[in-house]
Amino acid sequence: MAFLGQLRGWILGAALVAILSTTAGAINIFLEWHVAFDTTAKPLTLDQPVITINGKFPGPLINVTTNDFVHVNVYNDLDEPLLFTWNGIQQRLNSWQDGVSGTNCPILPGTNWTYVFQTKDQIGTFFYFPSINFQKAAGGYGAIRINNRVVISVPFPKPEAEYDLLIGDWYYDSYK
Repeated sequence: MAFLGQLRGWILGAALVAILSTTAGAINIFLEWHVAFDTTAKPLTLDQPVITINGKFPGPLINVTTNDFVHVNVYNDLDEPLLFTWNGIQQRLNSWQDGVSGTNCPILPGTNWTYVFQTKDQIGTFFYFPSINFQKAAGGYGAIRINNRVVISVPFPKPEAEYDLLIGDWYYDSYK
């Protein structure tokens, strides 16, 4: 009987270590985005609205480390609904944060929504973009860079510099 009690203690201890190790070294990254139209940015020298994040196009770089928790509070200052999708980010146990119609309700104009996801066991470069209608053609996208933890080596030399290349389509007509 004492053996079962001791075994139960070992199992609970192992479970606690496993739970704590999944968040070891992870930090919470908090971002606040104001998404709006900007008519001063003219990619094709046309008067056409560009979707900006905090007044920037392309949007800000999300630079995190694997296993970090990312909280993005999005304020929709557009005149139409908005959703963001995090292309390539695995939404483990939280598919409702994926930012596509059907898993998320759109962020209505004048309101906000906070996306929360973990960059669990991922490294590399990804990107985010608006996922409703054809909004991506007007901007609102940017890069996500997930770095490896220092305790995990990568099988190649560290690059001298990193550049994120984002390619988009611009049209003479408005995306609307």
